[in-house]
This record gives sequence, C-alpha cells and structure tokens, in this order.
Amino acid sequence: MANRITSAQVTFQRPFLLTGFVKLQAAGTYTVDTEEEQITGLTFPAWKRTGMIIQIARAGVFEHVPVDPAELHEALMRDGAQENPAHPASPGAGETRRNAARNTRLVTRKKF
Repeated sequence: MANRITSAQVTFQRPFLLTGFVKLQAAGTYTVDTEEEQITGLTFPAWKRTGMIIQIARAGVFEHVPVDPAELHEALMRDGAQENPAHPASPGAGETRRNAARNTRLVTRKKF
C-alpha cells in the first residue's frame, strides 16, 4: 500500500486552542501535514486520511502535535467567522444584529 504526506498552510487571525495543546497558541500561519494511504482495488486512484499533525514552534524547535481534522476545521471556521481585529465593528453593529435576530424570532412566533 502506498502512503503519501501532503502539507498545507493554515492561518489563524486570533489565538486558538485545540485538544492536546498545552497552552493557547498565538495567531499566525501554521503548517499542517496530512498522511494518507492509497485505497487499492479501485479503477481510479483514491486516498484515505490516516493522520494529521500541526507544526507548533516552541522554544525555537518545531513540535508535531496530532490534531483531529474536524476540530481543526471547526476552529478555522470560528476564527474566520469573527470580525477582523484590524477593523473593529462600528458601535451600532451589535445593535443591528440583535434587532435582526429579534425580528426573525418574532416572525417565527406569529400564528397564522
């Protein structure tokens, strides 16, 4: 069975924490390595993920920490869903979101 490792860069705009980490990690770009094995018996090449690690710099050396792909994806989505720290929201933005949510909730409560 053939194996391969692919690398990708992920960027967090804010500090983050994943299962298995000792402390909060700084915002920045991190290398994620994915190990895959080839699935045999198919008429086309296919690969199955067998592991994923993220490279964390600690005291000048890189530590390879295993991560759950779903948890990493969720952390990246949460990080991207937040406001950009360099461009804070206008003072009324929170009020607008709250009113929109309140109006949506009221519409769903109407009886027809």
